[in-house]
Amino acid sequence: MTVDFEECIKDSPRFRANIAEVETEVVEIEAKLDKLVKLCSGMIEAGKAYVSANKLFVNGVRDLSQQCKKDESISECLEKCGESLQEIINYHMVSLPLCTCSTY
Repeated sequence: MTVDFEECIKDSPRFRANIAEVETEVVEIEAKLDKLVKLCSGMIEAGKAYVSANKLFVNGVRDLSQQCKKDESISECLEKCGESLQEIINYHMVSLPLCTCSTY
């Protein structure tokens, strides 16, 4: 929305109505931005919990891999799975701080 300069100088009723409309839009945008920041913060916290749970899971896969050393094919498969999952965790650990910084 644009506000006509002529109307501004006259301080006309149309100008006042335009100002009120723009102010309403600004308030609505601020409310939606605040909501989005809160949602993002919740998503970041959920991401942290997800990474923690994944770390525990990877440790469990590695423990099972060590337990299955006698069966080389199973042990190797579990090791590869653990390594792949660890790469995903590493990616998330790099991504989460970037998201955290961008919310402020």
